[in-house]
Amino acid sequence: MSEDTKSRIERSIHERKSLHPRFLQQVKSYRPFLEVEQQAFRSGALAKREKELMALAISIVSKCEPCMEWHLDQALQAGASDEQVYETIDVAIEMGGGQAIAYARFVLGALEFFRAR
Repeated sequence: MSEDTKSRIERSIHERKSLHPRFLQQVKSYRPFLEVEQQAFRSGALAKREKELMALAISIVSKCEPCMEWHLDQALQAGASDEQVYETIDVAIEMGGGQAIAYARFVLGALEFFRAR
């Protein structure tokens, strides 16, 4: 993994954690959004792992690196295997084409980052 990728992942994690309290205090839509997130990712007919992998694919196609970092970490914590992550990348590439390939490189670096923790 490149130092740039590692730095971007660490910065994303730091910003999310450090800004979370301000969002809770100042942004009126944030707390309701977190409630929607909890409901959406709760295991039901689909397990949390599958939902996080879907969100990872959407994050790749929508080119949101902080989203990729978050949903990859959540998928891994929910028990996703490396092979499941690679298949998720395959789906994202099918849906997003060449741009998804470029952004999926970030996911591969993030996978290495999280596996090394």
